[in-house]
Amino acid sequence: MSNPNEAPQPQQPGAQPPQPGNVPPAGYQPPQGYQAPPSYQAPPSYQQPAPGYQQPAPAYGMPAGPNTAPPAGLGYAAPARNTFGLDFNNIAQRFRDTTGVPQQLTISYWLWVAAAALGIVASFLNIFTMRGLFGEMMVGPGIVGLIFSLVFAALYIFIAVRLKEGSRWARLVLTILGAFAVISLLVQVVTLNLNFIGSAVAVAAAVLMWLPESRKHFV
Repeated sequence: MSNPNEAPQPQQPGAQPPQPGNVPPAGYQPPQGYQAPPSYQAPPSYQQPAPGYQQPAPAYGMPAGPNTAPPAGLGYAAPARNTFGLDFNNIAQRFRDTTGVPQQLTISYWLWVAAAALGIVASFLNIFTMRGLFGEMMVGPGIVGLIFSLVFAALYIFIAVRLKEGSRWARLVLTILGAFAVISLLVQVVTLNLNFIGSAVAVAAAVLMWLPESRKHFV
């Protein structure tokens, strides 16, 4: 039986150190070569990135966000793709300048402008056509139709300008209008409405803006 007053013997080489959480007896000496585990250190707190830090590019295979910058090569400073872009400061240059626009899309753009102009001319001529067929009572509705044609023509041209500037929403809107133009074309041909010319031009413009060369302008 051991004497409680007897001092404990030193730890022999190769012996297991005391398990964590156990308090070693008085006079305990760790074996040779034993290293105590490092004490826990709290992770450093988050710091704001230094000025000039840039977000790293997405890893290979990860989808990148849509490009909102206007197409490179335009002859003027265009609004971003995802904005409405109603700016009258350089509206004349935005209307006529097609620098950097693919040829197929340029043709589509001018066809949309032509469709808007033909709609105005056809609405004006329809006033006299309806007057000759139904008399004076149809002059008033013909004038109302002309006013609507002017409003829609301005809207057509503005959306066509945004199309030329690479706006995706403009291409979507004109695609929907082109689908309506197909239906209108069939009805107008049957009813001998002169607006069928403008509808046919709008259908051709809608097809051209989806050709492969034109699609590169919206990437």
